[in-house]
Parts: sequence; structure tokens; C-alpha cells
Amino acid sequence: MKILEIQTSNFTLIKTNRGIDGGIKMSTRKIINLFLLLFVMVACTCQAPEPVDDGPDDVVNDPVVDDDDSTVDFDDDDSTVDSDDDDSAVDSEDPSPITWSDCGGMVGDHPCDFTFEDQHGNDWNLYDNYGKVIVLDFSTMWCHWCKVAAGTVQTHMDTYGSHDFVWVTVLVDDVTGGSVEVLEAEAWADTYGITSAPVLAADRSIIDLTAEDGFPVSSWPTMVIVDREMNISQGILGWSEEQMVEWIEDELDL
Repeated sequence: MKILEIQTSNFTLIKTNRGIDGGIKMSTRKIINLFLLLFVMVACTCQAPEPVDDGPDDVVNDPVVDDDDSTVDFDDDDSTVDSDDDDSAVDSEDPSPITWSDCGGMVGDHPCDFTFEDQHGNDWNLYDNYGKVIVLDFSTMWCHWCKVAAGTVQTHMDTYGSHDFVWVTVLVDDVTGGSVEVLEAEAWADTYGITSAPVLAADRSIIDLTAEDGFPVSSWPTMVIVDREMNISQGILGWSEEQMVEWIEDELDL
């Protein structure tokens, strides 16, 4: 076997012919193996990458409904106002029992509404007393029989007041024939011991002799009884306590 000796400066490489052939063959095999390794690596590199995130699925599962904006959308002040505003409170109120527009001063009519100040300086309104039996006592401060009737008012209130009954003294004239002031109504109540019934400081604007828009008061006192449905049920010109008691008890079913 021929030996080739190659001298280098650093080392001596000794190869045989067979060794060279074997080396060539070995180098070829390594190249092939390297090529296969590279192919496998390239093939692995070409596979689909693992998904880093879930894409749209993550968006669906993201708790967006818990952020501040969504809280405002569902629980903001506007939605609270819409569900609990003043209109719903108004809708829940009972309808007014006053359903008519016409009024008059005759028996069977709805009396015309009015408002005057009482002896305490408070407004007293007729229609606000719907549901009560009401005596309207139209009097003047200069009338003798008006004073006689005034002396019985508190007795009737003590007797019938617990039955939703009220006696209302409507003072139309003062002692000179003029309009009545609150202080004069207070003095009238004090004089005749009226403590639980209104005494109104009124004037002649409430009178209408045609009975179309007011009360046809033509003598003193004039007594009018209004029932619980705000209808005029009885009326009398002058004073009769016996007649008044009968009518009152009839209206109260006593």
C-alpha cells in the first residue's frame, strides 16, 4: 500500500489511497446526511405556527360589559330618570273627582267653585271639600237672624263633624255693607264661639240672582246644603234650625 505523506508546518497528514477513497466516500455520506438534516429542518420550519392568541374568540370572551362605559349604558342617570321620572308619579295619582265644567246655584246643580280666606288667613276652596256634606251659610255681619244662626254653628259641628260634615259661614257684608276682611271674620268666629268651622271673609261677587254662575242669595241668611257628590241638594231663604237639622241628618243617613 502506497503511503502519501504530506508535511505541513504544524502537523503531518498521512493518508493511504484507501483512506482517501474512504474519506471521499465518508465526505459524500456526510453531505447527504447534512442535506437530509437541512431538509428536515426546512420542512419543520414550513409547518403552520402555533396560534399565539385566539383572535376573535378572545374578543368575544373579553369582559367588555364590565367596563365603565357599559356601566353607564345600563345604569346611568338617564335610564333611572326614564323609569322613575315625575310623569310616572303623576300617572299614579288618583284622577280628580271634579269632572264637570258647568255649574249653577239651583237644587240639582253643581255649585260654582269659589275660594276665600278664612278667619286664620288660609285659603278655603269649595271643591277641595268634595266628599263631605257641606252647609253654606251666606250671612252678613249686620243681619240679626244671621247672628242667631251663628250661635248654633259650633254645636252642629260638635254633633256632626265626625261624619265628614262641615258648616261654612260665608260672610258677604261687613257691618257697613262692604267686603269683609280677615280680621272681621276672626272677630265673628270669636264672638260666636266658632272653633272648628271656617268663617270666610267674602264679598258679593259670589251672588248671582239668575243662579247661572253663582248663588241666588236674596235674603239673609240663605242656607244651602251640598251633598258628598258636590250637588246642591237643599236650599232655604231665611233661618229654621229645625229644618236644617232634618236636612243635615238626612244627608248623613243618621
